Amino acid sequence: MRPDFVTTGSTVYAVNEIVSYLTPKLTGNEDDIDKVSEITRHVGRFDKPDEIKNWMSRKDGGIRIAALRVRNIDQSAGQMTGDVDLVAYVFCTEQFGYSRDQRAEVIAGRLAKLLLANKGVPTANKKAESLNMDNLYSGDVDGLGLAIWSVSWTQNWVLDKPITAADLDDFVTMYATAEIADGAPTMDSDITLDQ
Repeated sequence: MRPDFVTTGSTVYAVNEIVSYLTPKLTGNEDDIDKVSEITRHVGRFDKPDEIKNWMSRKDGGIRIAALRVRNIDQSAGQMTGDVDLVAYVFCTEQFGYSRDQRAEVIAGRLAKLLLANKGVPTANKKAESLNMDNLYSGDVDGLGLAIWSVSWTQNWVLDKPITAADLDDFVTMYATAEIADGAPTMDSDITLDQ
C-alpha cells in the first residue's frame, strides 16, 4: 500500500484544479478546431523541442499547465496561501486546413477568457491576475509542425490542501532514447509500465 504524502506548500492541488476546470471547456475531438485533445499538469517549463515532440506524438493539440513560482506566502486562518505564478502552454498542429498558429492563438485566448470569467477556477482564492499571452514561435518548434502560445497568470491558492495518491501523476509510460554509437541511428522506445 502506498503511504500518505504530506503536501504542505504544494501547488499540485492548484494545478490539478485548473486542469479539471479547463478540461470540459477546452478539450474535444478532431472536429473541434478550437479545442485540444488533452490538458495535463506539467512539472515546469516546457520548451525543449525533443520533449515537445515526444509529448505531441499522436496528438493534434494539447495544453500543459505548470506552476513556476510561489510568492507572498502567508499563514492565515489556519491555511497556508500564496500567489502562484502559472503558465499554460498551448500546442497545436494544422487541422482541416486551419493553420496551427491561428488555432494556438485562438485557444490561448479562450483559455485566458475562461480564467477571467467570474473568478475563473472556482476553487481558487482569488481571480487570476496579470494575465499575459505570448507567441513562443521558434524555428525548432516550427520544424516540428507545431505552433505554441503560452498564457501566464498569477492566482492566489491554498497551498496546504491535502491531496491523495490519486491526485498524483501515475508513472504509467516512459519514453527512452539511447544512442548506440556515434553516427548510428538512435534507439527510441515508448514503454508502458505494469500497474
